[in-house]
Amino acid sequence: MLDRQNNLYTSNSKEKKRYLITYSLWFFIPILLISGIMEVLTLNIPTNYKKNSAYFNESKSEIELIALGSSQMDGAINPEFLDKSSICLASSSQHHKLDFTILKQLSTSTKKLKYVVLELSNSHLELPHNSKDFWKNAVYLKFFNVNAFDRKTYFKDELIYIANPDLYTRMITDYYIRDNYDIELNKFGFNTNSFDGSFPLNDFNEDIISKLTTTPNQKRNTEIFKNNTAYLFSMIEYMEAHNLQTIICTLPLYKTYTANLNSTIVKRRDSVISVIKNRYPNVIFMETEKDPNFKITDFNNANHLNPDGSKKFTLLLNAIVNKLD
Repeated sequence: MLDRQNNLYTSNSKEKKRYLITYSLWFFIPILLISGIMEVLTLNIPTNYKKNSAYFNESKSEIELIALGSSQMDGAINPEFLDKSSICLASSSQHHKLDFTILKQLSTSTKKLKYVVLELSNSHLELPHNSKDFWKNAVYLKFFNVNAFDRKTYFKDELIYIANPDLYTRMITDYYIRDNYDIELNKFGFNTNSFDGSFPLNDFNEDIISKLTTTPNQKRNTEIFKNNTAYLFSMIEYMEAHNLQTIICTLPLYKTYTANLNSTIVKRRDSVISVIKNRYPNVIFMETEKDPNFKITDFNNANHLNPDGSKKFTLLLNAIVNKLD
């Protein structure tokens, strides 16, 4: 004889499971659909890393120079003005650890690589490296097959939109809705239309610009300094072991920025430069932090060059590289 109570319980249990599955599908399918749409929209926005990736895949067998670093380097080097086949893979907030990961993983496909250009800003050695969860790891994985996650990667790691939804939502709004996306990228991924900083917005008026607030890193950190310095040395030793010429840059800064620098941080950075010059005499330095040839009209803001300043800086780098041949 059937147990009605047990049969009723089983039936109710199945109904609850069906309801839960149906409810979950109704809940998650729209989310997945919206996420998919946002991902497609994001991938169709013109970006420097898309251009960089396309150029790299076309030219990797000929590339002789790779430049790495933060947004300062990204805005300072336009490979269009380098005689050597070159690529700049610098980007905002990028630190030496990610630089080194990119270099090591891409060097296997750049058989003609000879020169590696690194940045050593006034605060580079006092700021922590990018974490294994840094949102740009997804960008490098998606477009360059570089794994900076320090672990096995999964499908979601290549999803660009969810890596930084706030940023990409703003970009989607600017590009598709407001028509306020004025980036003009050359084949190297360099934005030739980047004249939108506080300096050009104030018509390069020195009186106004002298009153603008500048906020260099003022925080000293002895442990981070020691770790970053040792890491930089290991990068240089890797380059020497692989017959790569290291070029280290201190990038141009406007006088209102240098006036606000923490003198202790600058001295510690400069002491490391002295050590490198003594310990690794083959390293070339391009020290332009206070170069008087860079005028106010070469800057977008106090610590970033505009395309005019970039051309000037890149031509200086080009002259150095050509002398090394």
